[in-house]
Amino acid sequence: MNPSNVRYHALDSMRASMMLLGIYLHVVVGYSGDGHWPYIDPHPSTALSFTLGIIHSFRMPAFYVMAGFFGALLWNGRGPASFISNRVKRVLIPFALFWALLFPLMAAIVISLEKGTQMVVPAFLSGALLSRLHPLHLWFLEYLLFLYAIGGVVAWLSCWFPDGLMERIHVIYRWALQRPYAPALFALFSWLQLAAMRGNLKDCDGFRPELPILLAYIPPFTFGWLLYTNRDLLDRFKSHIGIYLALAVPAFLVYGLVPGGTHPYIKAAGNVLLCWFNIFICTGLFLKLCSQPSPRWRYMSDASYWLFIMHMPVVVGLQVALLPLPLPALAKVPIVLAIAVAILIVSYDLMVRSTWIGVLLNGRRYPRRLPVAAPQTAPAIVDARRPESA
Repeated sequence: MNPSNVRYHALDSMRASMMLLGIYLHVVVGYSGDGHWPYIDPHPSTALSFTLGIIHSFRMPAFYVMAGFFGALLWNGRGPASFISNRVKRVLIPFALFWALLFPLMAAIVISLEKGTQMVVPAFLSGALLSRLHPLHLWFLEYLLFLYAIGGVVAWLSCWFPDGLMERIHVIYRWALQRPYAPALFALFSWLQLAAMRGNLKDCDGFRPELPILLAYIPPFTFGWLLYTNRDLLDRFKSHIGIYLALAVPAFLVYGLVPGGTHPYIKAAGNVLLCWFNIFICTGLFLKLCSQPSPRWRYMSDASYWLFIMHMPVVVGLQVALLPLPLPALAKVPIVLAIAVAILIVSYDLMVRSTWIGVLLNGRRYPRRLPVAAPQTAPAIVDARRPESA
């Protein structure tokens, strides 16, 4: 069997979950005021701010671990040409297409919130939007393209590395991964980058790539890329989950309580330890609980790309619509989250899953349907026609 045709259900579900967590994060940001979001509630609540810190510390690094794993799967299983073609179709084209659709829409919404609806047309006609150009929440695709380019170039150049170099790298990687203190070892590769950002993963400011951000995501992406070659060690993640959970608590306290402005190296230490403990915890839990085929998880994995790409105008629109309701901000969070996810899933099923958009995002058309009960005997094989998702 071609290894590139094996479907890693647990890792695919984990990758999708990291994208879906972003929807929760952005809903809460609007009602906590703790972060950058087009809508900030006039009466925010900080009750859920601790969840923002936890999610922000590891969500994107964990996503890039999975991206590295599946990138290596494509490179090794289908070759460089197929790797490049697949990433162009599944990452570059969606990035360009959906940004061109969403940026004018979000610009109009932001201008309406800031200056009133009567200023939208003048802002578009004056060219003032040029100063606001931003990749929006799709910035992760821009950096993903850079990481795939780096991964592909290094993999191609590895043919000319000194004899035995890659073997030694894999020996060291395997040794480190099998230590019970592995999260702390791999956190060392992320520490200085986070300290340079005062202990927090920085949000991008525009299209121009920012080296500190790129350097922060190279270690998790590389970790995932190397993990594919050493995938026989995946069961290792099922060990020590309880210990890592216990250790993540003091790491979170250090990250949350130490001021980055005066103690960036200490705050960064708490951040990267929390990040890597959570990466190991999540990977282990998904491998324990989601390794078997499940139509529901498969459906959500397919839908997650669309849900995350399109959630921004839906979430902001709902937040603005609920503004007049005499409810506390904390009560609006589950309402907006539930309605937004429902709208996005229905739109995926009706407008994406069986259309050319579905081909663009999922690699092929699927019949429109809600998930059904999983047959327990379904083989864990990916359709050979369906490239692994981004």
